[in-house]
Amino acid sequence: MKRPSLKGVARVRRMSFAAISLVPDPTLRRYLGSGWNWLAMVGAVTMIAVTWPNLAMTHPMPAYLLPLFAVIASVPIALIFAGTAAVRAGWAMVIVTGSVASFVPHPGVDFPMPIPMFLVLFAMTVAALITQPLSKLPVVAAITAGALVIGVAPGARLGWIFALVVATIGVAFVRYRLSSQKRIEEQTIETETAQAREAVLAERTRIARELHDVVAHRMSMVVVMSQTAKYRLAAGDAPETVGPATEAEFTAIADAARQSLDEVRQLLGVLRPADAPSTRPVQGIDDLPGLVAQVRAAGVTVEYADRVADWGDPGAAGAAVFRIVQESLTNAARHAPGASVVVRIVDADGGVVVSVVNGPPADPDYVPQHGGGHGLVGMAERASAVGGTFTSQATPAGGFAVTATVPLRHR
Repeated sequence: MKRPSLKGVARVRRMSFAAISLVPDPTLRRYLGSGWNWLAMVGAVTMIAVTWPNLAMTHPMPAYLLPLFAVIASVPIALIFAGTAAVRAGWAMVIVTGSVASFVPHPGVDFPMPIPMFLVLFAMTVAALITQPLSKLPVVAAITAGALVIGVAPGARLGWIFALVVATIGVAFVRYRLSSQKRIEEQTIETETAQAREAVLAERTRIARELHDVVAHRMSMVVVMSQTAKYRLAAGDAPETVGPATEAEFTAIADAARQSLDEVRQLLGVLRPADAPSTRPVQGIDDLPGLVAQVRAAGVTVEYADRVADWGDPGAAGAAVFRIVQESLTNAARHAPGASVVVRIVDADGGVVVSVVNGPPADPDYVPQHGGGHGLVGMAERASAVGGTFTSQATPAGGFAVTATVPLRHR
């Protein structure tokens, strides 16, 4: 058996959509574009056809009023799927129309409100309870109860009003529960989003910290070594060994490294938020001698003394001490070239005290370079992350002093 073709249905559907798209009013165009609204319009037309003759039989009134009452009382059915405001307007229309019709003499009929209007009132009241704000449901129920007092037979009023109250409470409970679940889901999504954002910020902070602790430190050493190499080479060889070309080469290396440092600081400004949490680096106490040797190789005079009797397993505290010393030496080499640096680590009550003090620049006319401020902030965060304290200040002699107290967990 050959299946019926759907081409004709599809053609009618396309023509309908094309006709709707020509409607100038966007509100009416949205209304006509919904299949539910077309179904509601069919229901409204059906109710008009039923209400008109019913009114003529049960509520005698002038003939010219019959279609008017029938249309006004039935049109709200067409608005039942049209949105909150439309439902509210339709519900009000049927309340007024049904109440007015209830006062029309109805000989031989016990129900003051015409039955078709009562059915429309029932449908629009349910729609209003579902669509109107929760705070307005008592108002909807109270007004509808008033219409029932007018339009329902005396013996049935109490039962219908009781049913209305139960329906209102039930709908309000279900809507409140659904609304609460929706809010909980939204809050859960917001919490998960915030946690994901925090995780991204933490990862960005970790990358920024490692860039600053490793790349910036080593690039600073390149700058210092490039600036001092010509003097160290000249001290070991004949003066003519370091000529203008060699000096220019070292100057170019220093400029390139300095530009790289500026780019690293710009990257840190993007990656590192102002209130970012601390993260744990990888180097520790055992790496301090190598760090000091590296800085000395760059031409910086460093006096280093580790007077801690028992480090034990310092863990994160040792890593914090390493980074504080590393950053302090980097700052001294960059901002006070030619100055000597004294690094001391001594025992304290339950931990150690790290002190890094440098003198003023060897050249009195040297203008210190100002960094992005991440170094001091990073050292403070390192100390705070392990429960310690951090201070930094200029010395009376024109140098700079950094002091950090770091607790050791094994004590």
